[in-house]
Amino acid sequence: MNELKLEQYLERIHYSGDLAMDMDTLKKIHQLHPKHIPFENIDPYTGTVPSLNADDVFQKLVVHGRGGYCYEQNLLLSEVLKYIGFPVQLQLGRVVWKREENSIAAKTHLLLIVDFEGKKHLVDCGFGTATLTAPLVLNDEGPQQTPNGLFKISKKEEEYVLWTLREEWFPVYRFALEQVEPIDLEIANWYLATLPESGFKKNLVLSKVDENARYTYTDHVLNIRSNEGLKESVSIDNNLQLFEILKNTFGLRGNAIDLLKKKLND
Repeated sequence: MNELKLEQYLERIHYSGDLAMDMDTLKKIHQLHPKHIPFENIDPYTGTVPSLNADDVFQKLVVHGRGGYCYEQNLLLSEVLKYIGFPVQLQLGRVVWKREENSIAAKTHLLLIVDFEGKKHLVDCGFGTATLTAPLVLNDEGPQQTPNGLFKISKKEEEYVLWTLREEWFPVYRFALEQVEPIDLEIANWYLATLPESGFKKNLVLSKVDENARYTYTDHVLNIRSNEGLKESVSIDNNLQLFEILKNTFGLRGNAIDLLKKKLND
């Protein structure tokens, strides 16, 4: 990361105003990033293992107007935050979304821990439909308000669990604070992008979140869940409609549509 790349990133997420190593900056970046850089798995879905090289991730998500999944999203975010001056640690979590919190799960989700003013904060712009839009204090088990709903973090022994409140509390993922090496990310990334049974290999998943709602596409349905809890489901019946929401709902540019056209026409 350098000053020019930082400026390009801030333009990509429509950041304006002062930039400092403070909580206001962290909160603002955390809300804008998932609004303007959508979650998407077009590369693994169409047969490409996403590169985790920092320059490649920057080119894809910032320069070429694409999105990405957790490794790309949070690696880019970590580079930005470190350049601004925040202490950042990479951590791997076990996804238990829509399952029991103690369900068996591999360490396949990348999240960030940011130390600031003597407290550790969970920072994560890469979980798709349940992605955070604000940092959460790690060792505070009470509900924490974000621009898009209530979350909480429970702790049992050395393991944390992130929860989100929908109609009830649902576990999202669990994690422990352990050292993560680059090879850990490469293995997890390869596994999710190539395993035939992987949801990211079998299904197209798109998600973004703004100040009004969460938008998620999967299984030929676009779901829109407002901050008030209202849910609208729109059936996407053909490729033209799919390409339309890629551009207009998720704001994807670059080769996203070309890759999907080739996949869907094969």
